[in-house]
Amino acid sequence: MSNSISLGNALNWLDSHINIEKNSHSDFPAPSLVKIHEALRMIGEPHKSFPAIHVTGTNGKGSTCRMITGLLMAHGLRVGTYMSPHLTSINERILVDLEPISDQDLVDELSPLKLLEEHSGKILSWFELVTAAAFSHFDTVGIEVGVIEVGMGGAWDATNVIDGDVAVVTNISWDHADILGPELADIAREKSGIIKPSSSVILGVDQSELLDIFLSRPNIGVSIMGQDLQLRSNSQAIGGRVIAVRTKHAFYDQIFMPLFGPHQGRNAALAISTVEEFFGRALDLDVVRAAFERTSSPGRMEVVSRSPLVVLDAAHNPAGMLSARLSLESDFSAVSKWHLVVSMLRGRDPKEMFFAISNDKIVSLSIAQTRSLRAMEINEIRNGAEAADLNCTVFETVSDGVKAAVDACKEDEGVLVCGSIYTVAEAREEIFKNK
Repeated sequence: MSNSISLGNALNWLDSHINIEKNSHSDFPAPSLVKIHEALRMIGEPHKSFPAIHVTGTNGKGSTCRMITGLLMAHGLRVGTYMSPHLTSINERILVDLEPISDQDLVDELSPLKLLEEHSGKILSWFELVTAAAFSHFDTVGIEVGVIEVGMGGAWDATNVIDGDVAVVTNISWDHADILGPELADIAREKSGIIKPSSSVILGVDQSELLDIFLSRPNIGVSIMGQDLQLRSNSQAIGGRVIAVRTKHAFYDQIFMPLFGPHQGRNAALAISTVEEFFGRALDLDVVRAAFERTSSPGRMEVVSRSPLVVLDAAHNPAGMLSARLSLESDFSAVSKWHLVVSMLRGRDPKEMFFAISNDKIVSLSIAQTRSLRAMEINEIRNGAEAADLNCTVFETVSDGVKAAVDACKEDEGVLVCGSIYTVAEAREEIFKNK
């Protein structure tokens, strides 16, 4: 691959590698960090060129990473942020000061990785390659701190080649049990693997029986949500929420953020505590307020249309669906009825997801298969809906379901699209192509 190769050819090469986001999980070899360590060593160990904040958890990782990034930027730092999955393009995964990597820079970062693979004969996974490209790009542009979101789990995730100065666990609930383990304790142990002896730890975990799993890991200090980190208020406001947070170092009040859902208050508290620990001091209140006023989280209770009201949320497990329902009830209480558009990926429990999202304001449910290779069969989605006492209409595509829901929507009603990030991405395509 040379610098003159097209982005399309570069992505075709990348897509020839096994990808846990698209392929069956049974296709994957036993977990190991050996190949990613070797690849990074061969390109100069770029992941060691910057301090890092490492973020794991079942839900809320992306929003928390964006909040952390915004706070660091507001304090004058050049920040590299690595997140997954993406909504529209792979470029969204690799950000510098929240700006996606350019097509040419992405090609330039993939080039040495392809050459390395050809010479060594050692084949990395899709996610390992993108992770290595991200770390290389951050080194090239000279970031001052990296905010790194775990792809899945923690201990065996490709991002775990870094030693995070701060390790953040947003929460623990059921997800990827086929890979991470059948019990919540198994999931917690896997995610605790990002905690290193040199890490400060920020825990949003609210199950007391799981805390010891995290506290048993060597670290240099822990802040726990509900103990030395407290969300003192978390209220609905016009266009978002207003929160107040008490940390080890300070009290932060009247913080407005243009995001919807009570869960975003928890994410914000974790972000503030994380950046405090990174700096080792209290933050300036005015700087914190300014940072949160500018925050965004695409695809997370995102209002993409107001007439009619259309909300997109990437909830993809029962806990995420429950958060979406609570968001509707608290932040959109004036909406009289909701039209749902849902598709899911294999490996989810559709009945539990529908039970979590259900309330008496849901008047229609449209279901479809996404274009993802891991899309759940439509009959399985339908059976889950029926088990949760929800009548549904089947559509060939998510776009068709969105169009039907929008057409059925009356003046005081709304549309919620959820079930997976692929569902949200396809809905965005439909909505924004007409704007």
